[in-house]
Amino acid sequence: MFGIARLTAALFLFLLLASAAEASSLRDSDNSTKDSISHLQEIEASQILTEIEANQAVSYHNVSVSGNLDLSKLTGPVRQSVEIINSTIQGPANFERVTFGDLMDFQGTTFQGNASFAKARFQGDANFGSARFSGNTDFRFARFDGAVSFSRARFDGVVSFANAQFDGNAVFEGSNFDSDAEFDLVQFSRPVTFMGATFSGDATITNSQFGGTTIFMDTNFRGNADFAGTYFVRDVIFRSSHFYGDSSFGLASFSRFADFANVDFERTAFFAVTTFEGNAHFLDAKFNNDLVLESARIYNMQLDNATFGKNSKISLKDADFTRLVVPWSTIRDRLEFNGAAYLAMVKNYKNLEWFDDADNCYYQYRQISQANEPWGWAKLADVIAWLSSGYGVRVSYTAFWCIFTIAFFGVVFWVGNGMKRFEQIGQEIPGSAEDIEKQRVSLVDAMYFSVAQFNSAQGPVNKYPVGFYRQLAMLEIILGWFFMMLFVVILVGILIR
Repeated sequence: MFGIARLTAALFLFLLLASAAEASSLRDSDNSTKDSISHLQEIEASQILTEIEANQAVSYHNVSVSGNLDLSKLTGPVRQSVEIINSTIQGPANFERVTFGDLMDFQGTTFQGNASFAKARFQGDANFGSARFSGNTDFRFARFDGAVSFSRARFDGVVSFANAQFDGNAVFEGSNFDSDAEFDLVQFSRPVTFMGATFSGDATITNSQFGGTTIFMDTNFRGNADFAGTYFVRDVIFRSSHFYGDSSFGLASFSRFADFANVDFERTAFFAVTTFEGNAHFLDAKFNNDLVLESARIYNMQLDNATFGKNSKISLKDADFTRLVVPWSTIRDRLEFNGAAYLAMVKNYKNLEWFDDADNCYYQYRQISQANEPWGWAKLADVIAWLSSGYGVRVSYTAFWCIFTIAFFGVVFWVGNGMKRFEQIGQEIPGSAEDIEKQRVSLVDAMYFSVAQFNSAQGPVNKYPVGFYRQLAMLEIILGWFFMMLFVVILVGILIR
C-alpha cells in the first residue's frame, strides 16, 4: 500500500512539473511574440501617408505601423508601388476608394484592426500572401485589374468581397476564413483557386460568375456553403473537398466539367434547379444526408461508387437528365417516389444498356404505384399484372405460373380420378360403364394429359375428362393460352432489346 502511495505521489509531481513547463513555454512564446513586435522598427502611419503624397515609393519590411493608416482622403491615385512586408499595422487601415496604379504588396503583414479596401482599385498586381487580418475586412466593390494573391492569408473576422471584380488571376490557396466569408455578386474573369482553403464560418458565394477555371480542391467548408445562382463558365473542381454544413447550389449553372469526386457532404446537398451542361463527376462522393436534384437539368452525371447515409434520400422530382450513371442498387431504397422521375430513370437505364436496372426500377415504380392506388378495377388489374408477370419485366413469374398450372391440374385430375381412357385403344369408343368406373389413371398419365391441355387445347385421343373435370379442363385451356402468350411476349421483349 505504501508503494502505491509513493507511486501516486511521484506521478502527481511529474504531472505538476509538466504543467508548469508547458505554462512557462506558453508564456515564453507569448513574450517572444510581443518581443518580436516590440523589436520591430516602429513608424507612424502619417509617415507613410507623407511619402505617398510626395509620390515616393513606399517600401517597408519588418516594421510596426502605429496610428490610423487612412488613405481614403487622398485626392488622386497612388501611382507608385506600396510595399509593407512582414510588418504589423497596429491600428485600423482605411484604403476605401483608393486607386493603386502599381504593385500593392502586404505579404506576411498583420492588420490588427479592421481593414477596409471597399471600392479600391488595384491596377497593378496585389499581394496579400500570408497576411493576417485580425479584425473585420472589407473588399466590397473592389476591383483587381492584375493578379492578386491571398495565398495562406488568414481572416480572423468577417470578410466581404461582395460585388468585387477580379480581372486577373486570383489565388486564395490555403487561406483561412475563421468567420463568415462573403463573395456575393463577385466577377472572376480569369482562373481562381481556393485549393486547400478553410471556411470555418458560413461561406456565401451567391450570384457570382467564375469566368476561368475554378479550383476548390481539398477545401473545407465547416459552416454552411451557399453557391446559389453562381455561374461557372469553365471547369470547376471541388475534388476531395468537405462540406460539414448544408451546401446549396440551387440555380447554379455549370457550363463545362464539374468535378465533385471524393467530396464529402455531411448534410443536405442541394442542387435544385441546377444546370449541368457538361460532365458532372461525383465519383466516390459521400452523401451522409439528402441529395436534392429537383428540377435540375443534367447532361451527364456520374455517381459511380457514391455512398449514401443510412437515412439519405434522393429527390429527382421534375429533373431532366440525359445521362445519369448510377447503379440502381445504389439508389433503389433512397429515391423519393415521383412517377415521372422513375420513368425517366427507366429510360436512362435503357439508354445505358443497363436492362436489368431498367427492369428493377420499373418493377419498384409499379409496386409503389399499386400500393398508393385505391381499391378498384385498376388496382385489381395491377395485382394481376404483378402476380402473372412482375408487371411485364419478370419472365420467371410467368414461367412459374406455367409450371404451377400444369402441376396443379395434373394433381387434381389424378386425385379426383377426373379423367378416363378409352378401353378400345385405336377406336374412339369407350368400354362398358362398369369397366370405365373401375379405371384409375396414373399420376404420369394425369400430368401428360394436363400438359397436352395446357399447350394445345386438345388432350390425348385416348383420354378424356369426365363430369365436373370437363369444366376444369376447359379452364386449364384458357389459362394455358393466357400464360403461353404472356410468356412469349415477355421473352421476345427481352431477346430483341
